[in-house]
Amino acid sequence: MNQESDVLLEVRDLKKHYVLSKRTVFGRREVLRAVDGISFSLRRGETLGLVGESGCGKTTTGKCIVRLIEPTSGQISLEGEDVVGASPDRIREIRKQMQIIFQ
Repeated sequence: MNQESDVLLEVRDLKKHYVLSKRTVFGRREVLRAVDGISFSLRRGETLGLVGESGCGKTTTGKCIVRLIEPTSGQISLEGEDVVGASPDRIREIRKQMQIIFQ
């Protein structure tokens, strides 16, 4: 197998931003950047653990990858298939191939 076909999951520049109801002094809404540009590749046979401080975006990243929440932007592909643009029916099928273990 070549390197490219070994990639099982690829995440590129994943972002999840939340617009808060609170406004700044200039009247603009504040934006919480829960995930702001994470990228990684996971190859067959590898295991990935997201580790970090409380509130750093670990759970949000996982939820975006399995499409429990919509990412603001970025690319997610599973075995070369676009996960972000997948239909709801296809997402249900894709989720059968993924697992998140919450602490």
